Amino acid sequence: MTTTDTQAKNPSQKGLVAKFLGYMIESKPDLLFGMIRNTRPNLVMPGNGPVFITRFNDVQEVLNLPDIFNVTYGPMIDPCVGPFMLGRDCTTINQRDKGIMKSLMQREDLPFIREKVASLVNEAVEHQIQNQKIEIVNTVSRWVPLKLTGEYFGFPGPDMKSMFRWSLATQLDMFHNLDNDSVIHQNNIDAGHEMKAYLHTLIPERREALQKKPEMDDILSRLLKSHFPEAIHFDDERIVANIMGTLVGGVETTSQAVVQILDQLFKRPKILEQAIKAAKTDDNHLLYQYCWEALRFNPINPFVVRRCVRDYKIARGTLRSATIKAGSLVFVSTRSAMKDGRQIPAASQFCIDRPAYHYLHMGHGMHTCLGDQLSRVQIPEIVKRILKLPNVRPSSAMDFKGGPFPESYSIEFDSID
Repeated sequence: MTTTDTQAKNPSQKGLVAKFLGYMIESKPDLLFGMIRNTRPNLVMPGNGPVFITRFNDVQEVLNLPDIFNVTYGPMIDPCVGPFMLGRDCTTINQRDKGIMKSLMQREDLPFIREKVASLVNEAVEHQIQNQKIEIVNTVSRWVPLKLTGEYFGFPGPDMKSMFRWSLATQLDMFHNLDNDSVIHQNNIDAGHEMKAYLHTLIPERREALQKKPEMDDILSRLLKSHFPEAIHFDDERIVANIMGTLVGGVETTSQAVVQILDQLFKRPKILEQAIKAAKTDDNHLLYQYCWEALRFNPINPFVVRRCVRDYKIARGTLRSATIKAGSLVFVSTRSAMKDGRQIPAASQFCIDRPAYHYLHMGHGMHTCLGDQLSRVQIPEIVKRILKLPNVRPSSAMDFKGGPFPESYSIEFDSID
């Protein structure tokens, strides 16, 4: 009798396996992925279980084949945002919308973004400086990207409370609702309806404002000042969807990266000392290297999820090759890939001279983050201001409060004379 037969006769065994994997992914991901990576690197679970992809080359192989390994976000994104590039691989919507948005998010904006982020994080910190203690998540690492969404992307929202609620509701459902919780899904849909209503009011107001002040310059204003031919079908509804996307993808991931970078640096006193020196001397490139390497030890996602749409043999011609059946859910572990010593030299050590392609924090292939250049500036800039505080140190552990994102993380520091 095969393992699959046993599970068919004893479904509780499958449930126990799922619970064990869930526990290990949440509590001991590096141990789990290390075991898989070194024994069955492309692990096909029996029955209808998922497939785990854990080695660097194989992770890149899957992420380079979006026509075979499809994203699963569509059913969660469409009711909220409408047809959107993230859920439309290998389509005109993806090609057109991504091309337009990337052309407007220009590299020449990066000095402005750095200056604006520095100003925002300084404002957030200065309000609390006398307390000699800061709760990072809700007063800094979420607050700064929320404000930047208004000041750079042109989507300020009616108030910060609504923007935060919309950001969290959409992220939870689109990227973390593997159990298809109906309440989480409905919160996402409600957030989408509210965002659309707000933007349908904001866009005419912005058009009118641009008549009086054509020099206004943010991403929404650039979209409205552009003239798109009818033939490409990029109308106001496409503008609404893409501006909504700047909030969906820009806040929670940034906040989590900032907090987990700080947490990893604080665990390494000698490394922390060097990172603080880079921060205090405004050596932005060096600090970026410290941040990206720190994040490698606890990245924001253990894996990304794909659905295999036709049978495919991964790592063909090697001893680790495996056939992934059509319909299989595939857990593509970018976290594991960044620990794969076969491709990442001294993978267990903290090294700041790694080539950029060793880091998968911004995704890979078609799903490289739309705002990757912005994030490479914003995240280290937030970290920099925190590291400049005198004798900065953690005063509490990260607290996820049962969810996928850090909900609180406090630091303390000495008095500033």
